[in-house]
Amino acid sequence: MSACYLRAPSQALESEWIAATETEKKAMMSIDCASAASLCREFGVISYPALRFFDGHGKMTPYRGPRRASSILSYIKRAARPSVTNLKNEKIQAFESSDDYVVVARINSQDAHIKTAYNTLASQYQDRLSFGSAETTSATTVSCFNNQDSQQFTISDLTAIDALPKLIESCLTPVIGEFTRANEMKYLQSGKSLVFYFAPSSADRDAYVDAMRSVAKMYKEYLEFVTVDTDEYGDLAAPLGLAPGKFPALSVQNPMYGQVFPYPRSKKITAELVGGFLMDIVQGKVQPWDGTTVSADDESGSTHDEL
Repeated sequence: MSACYLRAPSQALESEWIAATETEKKAMMSIDCASAASLCREFGVISYPALRFFDGHGKMTPYRGPRRASSILSYIKRAARPSVTNLKNEKIQAFESSDDYVVVARINSQDAHIKTAYNTLASQYQDRLSFGSAETTSATTVSCFNNQDSQQFTISDLTAIDALPKLIESCLTPVIGEFTRANEMKYLQSGKSLVFYFAPSSADRDAYVDAMRSVAKMYKEYLEFVTVDTDEYGDLAAPLGLAPGKFPALSVQNPMYGQVFPYPRSKKITAELVGGFLMDIVQGKVQPWDGTTVSADDESGSTHDEL
């Protein structure tokens, strides 16, 4: 069993990969596709960076999860287990908190078709969630635990063919997501306003998510909160009324009306102050950006891969 990182120079994933290899030194290796182009083509790599998992039995699987050391390590542990873990009742609670995203099915023996569908789904999503199954004499239920955001989703009506996939997608949707080229249209077409937080370090973005989670949950019906890696997508700041190179920074966009509300740089970015800023926008106390200048306190400002 091993994971392989196929790369080109100066990719943002490098630091996360190095952090992961410090924990799993024997199971991980890196290949420079600039000097081993034929090998990368053999692995089906078209763009960089890319991750491939080898199970030791001839099977290769692309990794498309979050570009974080913790997520990569969690995936390696997941991939080494069966796609569905058989659970005894006394083990269920511990399993529910064993990963960032966990699915537990309690299946009645009469619902063999649901068990088949569940096992198929588990094989498709094993790279992102841990799946467990237990027998029950009651009605069949499936629960998904988003332990990052302390959310639980449970369904018992499994008659619809897309009931299980919808449950998984709802569970996987973070309260505060990461905005990338791959998912930008999903966010822009959500019908909600977007709250962008720009920062160059993953530690800073993680701290923001932890601090802002309660506010994001409060406004989740109307707003999508996202973080932006400025090393990769810093060019998105200027169209949102932010001074280039002046990070961390925050801005609110209403795609439906084409309005942008840059958060004042003179204010600290805290849950309380951002919550107040959002309420001021709702109440019409903040005018949208005119599209030509940054705010007065910003005037000192400076200047797609597979995953």
